Amino acid sequence: MEVVPPELRLAVFSFVTLALLFAAWALRSFLHARRLQRQRMQLLDEVGLLQSALLPTLPERLGSARVSVAYRPADGPAAGGDFYDAVELPDGRVAFVLGDISGHGRQALARTAFMRYTLRAYLEAGLAPRAVLDIAGRVIGESLDGEFATTLVAIYDGRAGTLNFACAGRPPPVVIAAEPFDPIVLGSAPPIGVGARTGVRQTTVPLPPGSLACLYTDGLTEARVRPGEVLGRARLERMLARLPRPASAERLIEQLARTARINDDIAVCLIEPEAPVAAGSFRIEEIELTREELDGPLVLRFLAACGVGAEEARALRDEARKVARQAGSAVVRAVLGVRTTASVEPSNRIDLEAAVRVRGRRIA
Repeated sequence: MEVVPPELRLAVFSFVTLALLFAAWALRSFLHARRLQRQRMQLLDEVGLLQSALLPTLPERLGSARVSVAYRPADGPAAGGDFYDAVELPDGRVAFVLGDISGHGRQALARTAFMRYTLRAYLEAGLAPRAVLDIAGRVIGESLDGEFATTLVAIYDGRAGTLNFACAGRPPPVVIAAEPFDPIVLGSAPPIGVGARTGVRQTTVPLPPGSLACLYTDGLTEARVRPGEVLGRARLERMLARLPRPASAERLIEQLARTARINDDIAVCLIEPEAPVAAGSFRIEEIELTREELDGPLVLRFLAACGVGAEEARALRDEARKVARQAGSAVVRAVLGVRTTASVEPSNRIDLEAAVRVRGRRIA
């Protein structure tokens, strides 16, 4: 009987062990590759859902406005919550929504889709931007489960040549026009979902032919142009002023990407009015305050920022207090033109139950 030398048995055992280890490694690599492929397909599904549900394809013209939109996701493994929307209203005006919900992935997508369609329904029901955010803060805010949402709601009126907008946790739009627009952000509403009132401020600015309005999310102005320095609003204004017409949102983002580092999702909506109207040179600033808020300094600071004198501002505050005692809150309106005029009127807060049943259907 032939005896296998111990050295050969050891060599065979080592070879078999090595083969088994290699097979196990190959199986592990195969399973890992399949898992990565599934994750990739899941990511593609999320991005597809984002594109179809949150970033609609818009026509080049809505009403009497030329519209250009673009979205650029930041590098990362999941879809974010930036969104935009635009719809022509029955009376010929055009409504715009642009915002961002905190968080990423499927939950952020679901919340963002809910928010986009709810805001659209309120706008189609005829609500003004400030009223839309007021209702959204009370209805949508409860569904965010600890997250928050920033949004800007705007309505372009081609017959009047104006852009009427309200913000919740977002900066006002950049407007490039013959007459500079210096936004008054005092008293601006916080994001939806933080437990504070959102339908507080509303602004109306002229938007004549030849002007350009830019609605954007934070990823645009927070792009890093150099270490420790972001693009900012002033640089964005200069970029928009140099942008060839008709303005392209995609071109704007491409220009930025060539010279800056983009760390967050970017959504941009550009509005170019084409209605041949002679828009006025005035703008309207509004703020709604409750009885308790009228006892604080905000109303006087707001009126001072609008150019109202101290004595007139105190008289308007007293009038607003009287109105608020009966109506619960009052709207202080300042018209800024050659001279500033201000007035007070009762607020018209919309019943919450009525708001969630627009056109006979529950939407929230």
